[in-house]
Amino acid sequence: MRLPWFLPSAVLVAAIGAIARTPARPSGLSLFPTPPDSGKPAPELANDSWLNADHPLRLAELRGRVVLLNFWVFTCGNCTRSLPSLIDFDARYRDQGLTIIGIHSPEFPPYSGEHDRENVRRAMHAEGIKYPVAQDNDHRTWDTYSIRYWPSFVLIDRRGRVRYEGYGEFHEQDATYKDWRRRIEALLAEPVSGLHLEAAPGPDGTRLTLVPEPGVRINARVRPALELADGTVLRFEARRLTADTAYFAEPPTTYAPAGARLRGATLRASVCLPAEKVCRVVTVLVDL
Repeated sequence: MRLPWFLPSAVLVAAIGAIARTPARPSGLSLFPTPPDSGKPAPELANDSWLNADHPLRLAELRGRVVLLNFWVFTCGNCTRSLPSLIDFDARYRDQGLTIIGIHSPEFPPYSGEHDRENVRRAMHAEGIKYPVAQDNDHRTWDTYSIRYWPSFVLIDRRGRVRYEGYGEFHEQDATYKDWRRRIEALLAEPVSGLHLEAAPGPDGTRLTLVPEPGVRINARVRPALELADGTVLRFEARRLTADTAYFAEPPTTYAPAGARLRGATLRASVCLPAEKVCRVVTVLVDL
């Protein structure tokens, strides 16, 4: 059902508390602390029909970006009155790492016209929507996320975790708009490296391996460097590169001499996160 008219638009579901977790590694020692998990893993999208997208999008390919899902239907006034705020968020934050996805979930049977792709396309054009929209005609995504009202919102962080959920109409510059804007900016500001460093001690030194997260590519044309506390610089390399020689085709490695002090070392690497066309330079402090 749609949001009842008598409910205030600022009704929101509280964020799920952060839970610290240290994942097990199959071998070696991870030198970068894994950021604490916050909230539950976001269920994957399974929609096949999309508008403003050249292929069906999946959250796995958007890892490294903040994602805002908007469950809506073009015949819902609460939904359409909230669209200017979403369009504003898209214009403000897309280049900073935000992806907005509309999940168009019809309310009435197919004869109402809400299931028709052309009707959805015309509505998007009329409203000025430029972000991707999935047709959720069978309510598969709606049910997976346990949505009950139009419009509803789910904010997912760069690691693919649900951080905020809410529902209700809101407008540009009202209190609820400002709440969502603060949440988006907070998630965009969270550090993300897209990789971790694993150490395998040996008799002659420590083998260090730079392991990217799924979908992350390490730029081979700007060789990653680990600067130790004494000023020594270790360069990472790998034998296999991609066909265009732009990225490492396997995790690059280097060796730290026996007795080298790794605590306080600084890693600098150029990485390309999923759905980003330009690599970013990340700087990570090693913390044993």
